[in-house]
Amino acid sequence: MENISQVVDILEFEIEKDKSDKDELENISTLNVLYEEIVKNANDINKIIENKENILIILDMIDKNIEFALSRKLIVIEQYRQRKLTNTIEYTNAVNYVNKIFDQMIKKNEELKSKLKEISIKISDNKDKIKLFKFTLKKIKYKQYIPYKIVKFLDSFFEEKGIPKIDQIKFLEIINIYNRNIYEKIHHYTQSYKNEVLDMLSFGFEIIEDDSLDYNQNIAKKVDLHYSLLNYQDDFKQYFEEIKKEISNENDLKLFYIIMIRKLQEQILENIALIKDKDFYVDLDTKKEIITEFKRLTSLYIKFRNEYFNIISKDDDIVETSDIKVIFAQDQSGKTYFLKDLKNINNECLGKMLELITSLINSTLTNKNIEGFVSQYKDFRKLKNDQIRIVFHPINPKLYCIMGVGIKKDNAGNVLYKTLCGRKYPTSEIEISKLLDESDKTLEYIEQYVMQNKRKGNR
Repeated sequence: MENISQVVDILEFEIEKDKSDKDELENISTLNVLYEEIVKNANDINKIIENKENILIILDMIDKNIEFALSRKLIVIEQYRQRKLTNTIEYTNAVNYVNKIFDQMIKKNEELKSKLKEISIKISDNKDKIKLFKFTLKKIKYKQYIPYKIVKFLDSFFEEKGIPKIDQIKFLEIINIYNRNIYEKIHHYTQSYKNEVLDMLSFGFEIIEDDSLDYNQNIAKKVDLHYSLLNYQDDFKQYFEEIKKEISNENDLKLFYIIMIRKLQEQILENIALIKDKDFYVDLDTKKEIITEFKRLTSLYIKFRNEYFNIISKDDDIVETSDIKVIFAQDQSGKTYFLKDLKNINNECLGKMLELITSLINSTLTNKNIEGFVSQYKDFRKLKNDQIRIVFHPINPKLYCIMGVGIKKDNAGNVLYKTLCGRKYPTSEIEISKLLDESDKTLEYIEQYVMQNKRKGNR
């Protein structure tokens, strides 16, 4: 759950259920009235015969099978009466059969009455809720602030529905973000509000392992010492240089980073566990402290992670791993950025674009086809061939997330890179696993698109 439309969906679903209940109530009320008109003649064969036409007309509307069976028996009864054979067993059996039909209709009508009462109570109990749902939807439709009392009501409703705690928190946070955005719009508040809690709840990271490294107690002690001093570091570039001097053995240095990364991961997970606790979440001061600490730890985690991968890939201008896998970043609605970008690529460039992706997967890239970034884009790398630029984010040495593709025109590269690098790449294992499952299908679609449109361009 990532935006207000999902709150809208659940409220509209409840309103639609209420409408469906009201429609059912109306239908059952109509049936009840019709059955009442029929069953008032029950147990009196003379009244049934007298009102036969009206009874059969009503039954024709609500149950043709019963209408057919009753009609045939009433004809038989009338024939016996005309012949004055009302004392025969056959006549008595026919009357008993008619009475049995009416007993069934009486039972059916009692069931309708019970259902009528049940639905009426349900609609009455939900009356105030539905009003508040409609009120909330109206607020969202016209982009108006949702009052706290409504937020509190929705929170109780989500809990009443048995929605898991973590989803309740996501619902509340989405409404908080919506309200903040409305506040910013009304007050021209320029500071952007990030989806911090949602980012925490979906946060994930890979487990970094190296079987060639043996655990070293001395290195573990160094990690504990350095961890306690991290708050006092200002210049991490210089800090990492000092670590390299302190730990000259490359394997020991790798182990240092791996242990530090794991320690930071444990602390991050503890913060995430706190934000999942609703008692902490609703305490705004505590919530701010948790978010601040999470951001600090995550920043440190990324710094140490990048340093570790810099070590293991420092001589790696060409990707050497033979089992490279790629996934494709998606927007919040689950649409793949790369597939949307394809529409902006000239037909004559499609072949070069596909060659770059294939070379990345097959580890056949040359130095001229791959390049890193500096400054704010240093977490990304780019593939290039002529004007084609494909940006990707290394999730680990064997898995790359392709952010998108574009054409670099003259000096407009910065605009292109800002767009592609500004997209969100997956961080949680669940997200990554989902995209891995879809990767082959996406690649197949890209290949088909290139083949079809490349031919069009060569005609």
